[in-house]
Amino acid sequence: MINKDLQLPVLRVEAQSLGEAWIKTLKAVWDNGKLMPNHYEEEPSKEASVIVNVTDPLSEPKIHPADAIALSCCKLDGGSYIKEILEGSIDHKVDEGNLSYTYHRRLFNWGKITPNQDKKLKKMGFPYLKLAFKNEKDKIVLMDEGINQIEYLIEKAKQESISRKLQVTTWIPTKDLKISGAPCLQRLWFRIVNDEALIMESTWRSRDLLKAWGSNVVGLVELGSLIADKLGLELLQYVDFSNSLHIYSSDFSEVEKIFEVMEKRGMKI
Repeated sequence: MINKDLQLPVLRVEAQSLGEAWIKTLKAVWDNGKLMPNHYEEEPSKEASVIVNVTDPLSEPKIHPADAIALSCCKLDGGSYIKEILEGSIDHKVDEGNLSYTYHRRLFNWGKITPNQDKKLKKMGFPYLKLAFKNEKDKIVLMDEGINQIEYLIEKAKQESISRKLQVTTWIPTKDLKISGAPCLQRLWFRIVNDEALIMESTWRSRDLLKAWGSNVVGLVELGSLIADKLGLELLQYVDFSNSLHIYSSDFSEVEKIFEVMEKRGMKI
């Protein structure tokens, strides 16, 4: 007999806009999530594996009015989070050793040498990544920069629009399984439909639903729009899958308050 108490809930959410998707997903995990232990708090968090299908990702509202974090970092402060993803505005913190990664660094400059982190790995006796190439004299030369995966992806899409290989990844196994602060985003996958539309899908290993999901999707859809523009396409669908989408116990009262206020104002979910 199957014991479902030992299984993680798998939830599906359908929404037109990103803002609608956030509140519907928050409600789904709040009502159906399983209490699970975590590294950050003594009390368990509510958790589920969740797939969210956003059928019109460029439509409004991109940010739900109750999502204070996304409003702050994607709109009110000039879109700082979007600049982090598209422009690499805080990549220097990785070089300085103050951050273990940024999504811009992993997507646009994957594998670039990070001296501070590499020293730590070497000291612990772990292998670390070094990208290299052979020059005209057949000598191996270490690369100063990493791989621009987005550039490669766009080039491949132009060459073969029916390809199912249009993906980029953030994971560096020699590093991310050893040090703290591994990327939550794992992979982006794209599909072109009838040489007209672009579908974007993302896969996440772990994610804070209340404080990160809304900002994440706004930033990624901006990236998807950028890629679509370079290909002469429209971004018409965004699919988001999280292995562990969770609400921390310290945020339970905030989530309850959000739903209470919405109910008092007659706002539907």
